[in-house]
Amino acid sequence: GRGRELLDARALPADWQRADRDPGWPTAVLRRAMTTGEPGRPEPPSYPGGPFGGRPIAWPVPSDTVLTPGPDGAFAVDHVVSGTLVVDADGPPGAEVVVHTAEFAAPGEHDASLAVVTDGTRRVLESLDSYGLRGVVVEAPPGVIVHGVSVRERTYPVAGDAWFGCSDPVLERIWRVGRRTVTLCSADAYVDCPTREQRAWTGDAVVHQLVDLTTNTDWRLARWHPRLAASPRSDGMLPMAVAGDAEWADFTVIPDWALHWVHSVWNLYRYVGDRDEIAELLPVAERVVRWFLPFLDDSGVPTDVFGWVIIDWSAVHTEGVSAALCGLWGRALLEFAEMASWVGDEGRAGWARGVHTRLAEGFERLWDTERGRYADSIADGERRPMASQHGQAAAIVGGLAPRERYERLVRVLTDEDDLVHAAFSAPDAATEPGSDAEVGGAHLRAGPPKPWWDTGRQVVRAQPFFRYVVHDALAVAGRADLIAGLCRDWAALLPRSDTSWSETWYGGTVSHGWSSTPTRDLMTRVLGVEPAEPGFTTARIAPALGALAHAAGAVPTPAGLLTVDITPTLLTVNSPIPFTHAKHTYPPGHHTIPHEG
Repeated sequence: GRGRELLDARALPADWQRADRDPGWPTAVLRRAMTTGEPGRPEPPSYPGGPFGGRPIAWPVPSDTVLTPGPDGAFAVDHVVSGTLVVDADGPPGAEVVVHTAEFAAPGEHDASLAVVTDGTRRVLESLDSYGLRGVVVEAPPGVIVHGVSVRERTYPVAGDAWFGCSDPVLERIWRVGRRTVTLCSADAYVDCPTREQRAWTGDAVVHQLVDLTTNTDWRLARWHPRLAASPRSDGMLPMAVAGDAEWADFTVIPDWALHWVHSVWNLYRYVGDRDEIAELLPVAERVVRWFLPFLDDSGVPTDVFGWVIIDWSAVHTEGVSAALCGLWGRALLEFAEMASWVGDEGRAGWARGVHTRLAEGFERLWDTERGRYADSIADGERRPMASQHGQAAAIVGGLAPRERYERLVRVLTDEDDLVHAAFSAPDAATEPGSDAEVGGAHLRAGPPKPWWDTGRQVVRAQPFFRYVVHDALAVAGRADLIAGLCRDWAALLPRSDTSWSETWYGGTVSHGWSSTPTRDLMTRVLGVEPAEPGFTTARIAPALGALAHAAGAVPTPAGLLTVDITPTLLTVNSPIPFTHAKHTYPPGHHTIPHEG
């Protein structure tokens, strides 16, 4: 855990913030910021902070949630909350009240705590740190009365009136839970969760960003996070998490996380379309994709890439040549080439396309003709039998799978009889959705255990995070109609936590933003609203109801909300921008269009 925060009321006199109140503290001394070779100055720009521009994101709007008292010092709420702790207590001077925060009823190794030292009066004190929790346990010595505990939520605001509705109440609920989960993980950066870590992981944030771009009219955090994460090491690779202890320690890298970051830059290109913004980020993206070049074998495929190639928490074998990693690198190369061409750099665009062509040729070694799928890896010169949704989906989105294989790959991705829940942390049995198994485990140091499933037939399922790639692959393959039904898989997570999403299908925290892909997909795949060109000056509307009888909603665009109402035979649109549908272009305004699908 991160240790214990201490608030000592004796050192923080009541009403200390009043202008006429002297708390007895030493007078602040103005210091001149300076370094070698400059005289220094007392205000910015100064070394090392530099110029201070305007805040690039909104301020949180605090709201108080009162925790309900229970037996044995417990206070709880029926959903995960994230913010500062507010403790109302009185007791003798020097008495220590310890508030243990928790996501689960059972104590966990990552639980944090706040200690409040009373001063002999009744005081209401607020923590400096932010906590994520569903409850607290208060330890108070005799003579102390704890009148109440609350959380002052401090999450990034959701602006506008985006919404989604459909003929399936379960999908409507799944949409709301995903939106709430991303809110819990949105502060001054996108964090993995508010409870266990609060780290700004470089790869996780791509899902948070996509949810905000499709459900929040305030896109400032969606634009800020890629800039925050553009903090490369000297070799060009991005830290696995930025602006915190993991970046400072730099004890390993997650190469695939940097490739998801490139995708987040591409998302900005599509939704925002600011040439200066993309031009500023492209050199970082180029260094990321070039980082893989020294690992290429004679066929142009990355081999034995070092670091933590996580892909996600499923049992995906990445030794040697990794199909999933190759696919993500292929996607990054294509997206870099597209953005470079857009800013007028055809030289770099052509270079990236050439590298991609060679990658696609070498990637053919992973195709298993007998089983009609891509193997997860080639290790020690041998194509191994294990296969996953990850490898098939990455091959499609990375432009490595020929179009004539799409139909077969869609079957591999969606054949329920052959899909299996497998995780390295459960070395000898399936990890059932909604269960509470360990995430991580000994394999992170000892290496993956041998597969227990039928590797000749079964295909490992993606965890909720990588499902964004799986769903993108289905859309690329022309089967967006399957996505509404696949989003119902998230219903299996509701019994474990019905207001925010679990980290994986089988355990981890219950407030992980990276699991919120359905909230994006119900807007972009079911309602079918996406940018048709960089900057979203024109929309593309391609609804895919699947088995739904009806869907409707309002999707953010830079010009305002675009509303759609869809039945299997009719599409009703009210758009502030031009849009395309079924190869026709329509001007802004209200339109009722006959439609099939």
